[in-house]
Amino acid sequence: MFDFRHVLVRPLLAATALAACAGLPFATLPAAAQADASAIWHGAGTVVPVDAAVEPVYGQPASDFSVIVWIDPECPYCKLLGRTPETVVDGSGGRVNLAVRLLPLPMHGRPAFIAAATALCVSRQGAAAGYYRFLDRYMQLTRTNGAGLPDTPGRNVEALAREAGATDTAQLDACVHAPETIQLLGNQFDAANTAGVTGTPAIVVRDNRTGKLAMTEGAVSADDIARVIRALGAQGAD
Repeated sequence: MFDFRHVLVRPLLAATALAACAGLPFATLPAAAQADASAIWHGAGTVVPVDAAVEPVYGQPASDFSVIVWIDPECPYCKLLGRTPETVVDGSGGRVNLAVRLLPLPMHGRPAFIAAATALCVSRQGAAAGYYRFLDRYMQLTRTNGAGLPDTPGRNVEALAREAGATDTAQLDACVHAPETIQLLGNQFDAANTAGVTGTPAIVVRDNRTGKLAMTEGAVSADDIARVIRALGAQGAD
């Protein structure tokens, strides 16, 4: 098996930066969003817009609003969040899309990195649908906090990848071990740092018509996310 120990230096440095990086004050939100969002939502740094050409997107490739979520596959609060952002998209009538970005933290060890790398590689064979199917299933089954999947026959990472559409196991293995995949995860750490992410799950709502952002951390409800979408939408209509 591939040894991830030699690629942990950059993530460790990034994790240190993330821990020291605070989100922008809540007062930087538009006034309409402040009135409706409560103190758990605040501003964000620079967040790369959702782009279906370069990342797996759930929902319509182009939408009025995007929900952007950073997860660690071994994070218990990410497991608690579950498919909540997807339900927001499903109920939006095409006005909202979703991008889940990966932030496997060194504290959760090799299982987090293997799951994140596998998810990226599943998307090469199973497209966006496979990516989200793999992550959803992994998050359902993981014991979290670095414990990984239970020792159940047919429920290892490779089996979940096949179920999600990555049927070429040789190609999957090569991709998981490829330096390009590790580089991509490193890039996602850097982007999370620039966005002001301080923990997982981190959730950003972006009004793609105005570029306005609202950010929070933790396993919030679908109603919370939908409320902020409405608040940003109202601000854009002013």
